Amino acid sequence: MEALRAPLRRLLRQARSTTGRVGAYAGRGTRGLHYLWHLLIWSRISAGRSGLLPIELPAEVLRRKGVTTAPPHLRIAGHPEAIAFGRGFAEVYALLFANLQQADLLSPTRHAIPGPAFRGVYLWDSAFIAQVWRWWDANVAAEVLRAVIDLRDGDRLQHVVTEFHQSRYTQPPLIAWAALPVVNALPEEQRSALLAEIYEPLRRYQAWLDSHRRRADGLYFWEHPYESGVENAPRFSNTDESALRDTRAIGATDLSSYVVLQLEALAQMAQRLDRESDAEVFRAEAACLRQRINELLWDEQSGLYLDRDGAGTPIRVATIASLMPLWAGVPEQAQATRLARQLTDPERFGTLVPLPSVARDEPSFEKDMWRGPVWLNTAYAAVQGLLRYDLQREAGELAFRLCQAVYGVFEREQRIYEFYDPDSLDTQALRRKNGNWWKALTLGRGPQRDFVGWTGLVNNLLLEVLIGLEPGPKPAQWRLCPRLPPAGLGMQLDLDLPVACTPATGDSTGRLPTDRLHIQLRMLDDDRFEGSLRQQGKSAHFHTGFAERVLIDPSLEKAQPCATAT
Repeated sequence: MEALRAPLRRLLRQARSTTGRVGAYAGRGTRGLHYLWHLLIWSRISAGRSGLLPIELPAEVLRRKGVTTAPPHLRIAGHPEAIAFGRGFAEVYALLFANLQQADLLSPTRHAIPGPAFRGVYLWDSAFIAQVWRWWDANVAAEVLRAVIDLRDGDRLQHVVTEFHQSRYTQPPLIAWAALPVVNALPEEQRSALLAEIYEPLRRYQAWLDSHRRRADGLYFWEHPYESGVENAPRFSNTDESALRDTRAIGATDLSSYVVLQLEALAQMAQRLDRESDAEVFRAEAACLRQRINELLWDEQSGLYLDRDGAGTPIRVATIASLMPLWAGVPEQAQATRLARQLTDPERFGTLVPLPSVARDEPSFEKDMWRGPVWLNTAYAAVQGLLRYDLQREAGELAFRLCQAVYGVFEREQRIYEFYDPDSLDTQALRRKNGNWWKALTLGRGPQRDFVGWTGLVNNLLLEVLIGLEPGPKPAQWRLCPRLPPAGLGMQLDLDLPVACTPATGDSTGRLPTDRLHIQLRMLDDDRFEGSLRQQGKSAHFHTGFAERVLIDPSLEKAQPCATAT
């Protein structure tokens, strides 16, 4: 079958349109029908689906897509929201699996779609989706990233590619950032091969950004609002996109921050591949760009990072983009503290469902896509930024409320959504580019359903922030750092998690051998936790405090506390 697919795949690659003109082998009518089918029909199928996907996926179903291990499994007790958390956690992985695509005419590897209506390979969606997959199957996560790299146009990673169409734009450059934790989740003997495979195309992509998206002042700009992924944000357009700002004149806080993250990741990749001269260059470029962001985009009056227009004037609207420098390690500690105060202020970004895409008290705030609703990808990024500055309690509080929202809405409406209402645990008031008839026709008037997709990052918030799992090079070197806030008092978490094995405990074939790590964690009071660990028939017990790291080593009779890292 692959022998037949390969030449067809090459033919379709030639046929795709990058300029808006009709592809050589696909008429406008064919492309239009294909696009309408995927947007209109699939979005309606998703909207009309009744009941849940099977949460317990049988092994034979998993094997049809080459997945050989069960997903992480979570049981929760001792808390009023225990059932909602457990069901929502499981549904995320059921939808993640449903949205995994086999190798086909589009891609020679498995790839991920964000949801039923979005039948293509999207750049920044894939970066975040890979983070959800890496806790389950790192081989799948690696293929999700490979698909984006394989479908590049020259040195440019593309915004989106479908069978008959490819975008002329790029998207937030997060594949390098996404790749490092995926590499670390693989068995040791597979890591160098993946790094060697992806490093050069990612290095060349950075060079392409420098040539095509860097301003004379060293900041970066978006070619078009759609390139940013946040196209109807008030910094770029009006609600229905009938009026779009020329983003080429804007020094963008978010893109400049994403480039810092990419440079950091490339430096680490180069060092691991013994390309120290490359690593030094990337580290220096990251430091220089951080300095330029601080010099040119920090606004002392508002305590935020703001875009600058072509004249150097701040674009005074507080959006989630203003928080992305926190993720990239740009602010000094005093600046980070000022940002954190706004993240927890209920009049700004500390809403009931926290981290809205526009600050709640902004005049331009409305419950329409990127003009106010909460998106899990940028919310996850902001929480990661808090952790980068050791703002542990703030990170735990916001992560818990995000979990309450996504799992709580799922319990009420039986859906995982694309974006969420910052003021309410329902989706009734949400809109999608209100007044744009084409979007209403193709995607409906509200958020897409079954969006896993980056909304699956809610499970990462639970695993990485609330339980605080920190993978090490080997399972015995993993750590946990619990950050449940007071609202989680009494919660008892029972987690069963697949972990990659080395040849000593698995096998040395090309497949990813796995073992299961069993973690129990109970919150005793605001600052005390107890728990146990079990793996390969060995167990360990521990007591620890809030944000105190515990070394996971089930080969010992107890887990040894280690110093809190900065």
